[in-house]
Amino acid sequence: MKSCSCSGACVAVNWVICLLLFLTTITSLAGVYRTHFGIGGMVFGSTSSSLALLAFVVSLTMWSKWMCKCLCTKE
Repeated sequence: MKSCSCSGACVAVNWVICLLLFLTTITSLAGVYRTHFGIGGMVFGSTSSSLALLAFVVSLTMWSKWMCKCLCTKE
């Protein structure tokens, strides 16, 4: 792992951003579920379900990249 040269405030801000991205990922996963399994049954191929999947993938990617930044080690 690469070394981290952040101060205490920088580390705290990184963890807050990481937490917010995690909550965004969970919320977008709930959106994927709601758009694909609506009241009328399973729906695939609609615009809203495709956009929900894209939002989930983007938020998951951002969260995973930020997690790598948050888990840097000090040497």
